[in-house]
Amino acid sequence: MAVVGFSGSPPFPPRGIEVEATEEAIADVSRDILAWYLSMGYPFASAGMYFSSPDTLMVNLVPGRRASLEGVRFPDGIRTKPGLLLRRLSLKPGDPYDPEAVLRWLDALDRLDFLENVGVPELYLGPMGDLVVYLPVTEASPGWFSGGVSYGEASGVLGGGELVLSNLFGGGRRLALSAQATGFGIDGSFFYREPWLFGTPAGFSLFLSQEIPDSGSVNRRWEALLFYDLGDLEVSGGGGSWSGWPAGGERQRYDYGEVGLAWDLTRRVPQGRAGFSGTLSTTGGTASEPDSDSLSTWFMATGEGSASVATFSGSFGFGVGIRGGGILQGEWLSSGLWRLGGYGTLRGYPENVFRAGRWGVASPEVSIGETATRLYAFSDIGLLETLEGLSKPVSVGLGLRGGSGRLRYDAGAGFPVDRGPGEARFYLSALYSI
Repeated sequence: MAVVGFSGSPPFPPRGIEVEATEEAIADVSRDILAWYLSMGYPFASAGMYFSSPDTLMVNLVPGRRASLEGVRFPDGIRTKPGLLLRRLSLKPGDPYDPEAVLRWLDALDRLDFLENVGVPELYLGPMGDLVVYLPVTEASPGWFSGGVSYGEASGVLGGGELVLSNLFGGGRRLALSAQATGFGIDGSFFYREPWLFGTPAGFSLFLSQEIPDSGSVNRRWEALLFYDLGDLEVSGGGGSWSGWPAGGERQRYDYGEVGLAWDLTRRVPQGRAGFSGTLSTTGGTASEPDSDSLSTWFMATGEGSASVATFSGSFGFGVGIRGGGILQGEWLSSGLWRLGGYGTLRGYPENVFRAGRWGVASPEVSIGETATRLYAFSDIGLLETLEGLSKPVSVGLGLRGGSGRLRYDAGAGFPVDRGPGEARFYLSALYSI
C-alpha cells in the first residue's frame, strides 16, 4: 500500500488516501480526485502522479479555472414549475459554483411535500464552458383523497374524508377540503395556501371551518394569514373571527389578530417523516358578551409541537411520537380548546371526546414486517388538562399499515386500558394518491 500525498495549487482533496501500487488502483484514484474537483466547481483540473518513494504516491494538482453556474436542468415532463424549485437556490447563472449552496438547496427541496424524492445532482459542462446542474426529482402525486371510519359499541360508526391538492397548477399551492362525522353532526373545513407572492417568500392562507361540538350547538370560524417563509422557520400574522351558537344560548363572537412562528425540522423516513415540528402563536382580540352590546378584550398565547423518531433493524422497527400543545397564557376560550380522541390522537376513544386547554400524547410503537406492510402494536398515553380537571387516558391496540400502488392503508383496533377490550374501537384509514 502507498500513501497518497498532494502538491501543487489548492484546494486539495481530503488527505489520508491509501492505494495499492497497481495501474487499476492508481487510475481509480485519479478518477476520484478529478470527480472531487468537478463537484467543487473545477471541471478543468489536472493531476500528474509519480512515486516519490516506494510507499508514497505524489499527485501534483492544477485545479484550473473555477467554473460558474451556467444553468440548472430538471427531468422533462415534471408538473412543477422549474422556477418554484429554483427559488431556494442562492446561486444565479454567472455566479461562481458553490457546492455548499447546492447542498443547502437540496435540503430545502427535501422539505417540499409535493416532491417524493430528490436525487443526486449531476454536473456537466454546458455550451458556454461552465457548469450545468442536472437534478433528478420524482414528484409526489398532485394530491390525494383520504378517508377513515371507526366503530365502537357506544357511538356506532363515525367517519370522514379529506381531499388535498398539494401542488395546484404546479405552483406549490395547497387546497384541502375535509368533512368529519361526529356523534352530533358533520364538521367541515376549507384551507387554501398561496406561496411565493410576486416571486418572494411571502404568501397567504385562508381557513374556514364549521364544527358541531354537541347537540344543538354550531361553531364557525374564518382566519386569514400572511406569512414569510425562512426555510425551516415561517413567520405569520393576520386575523380572523370565531362565532358560536350554543344550544339554548345567545351567539358568542371573538374577533382576533394573531402573530406566530412555525417550524418544520422533519425529514423523510421509510414510513413517513420523523423529526420535530411545531407552532407558537399569540392571539388577542375582542369578545361580544351574550345579552349585551359591550365588548371585552382577551389575550391568549398558544403552542403546539410534535416530535418523532423511528429505527429499523431487519424486520423489526421501533418508534415513538410525542405531540402536545396548549394555552400557555391567557384565557381559556372555548374556541381555543383542542378536540382530542379517535384516530390520529387517542386511538381507542371516540372521535373528539375530549376538549383540552393543555395536552400531551406519547405514542410508542413496535412493528414487524419485511416490506412496507407492517404489523404494529401501539399505545397512546395522554395527559390532558380540561375544564373539568386533569385526565390521563391510556389506550393500547394492534394495527396493520401498508400500501399497494397508489393506495395506502392503516387498519386496527384499540381500547382504553381502564375499560378493557369490551370498549374497543375499530378503525380503518385509507389514502389514495390522485
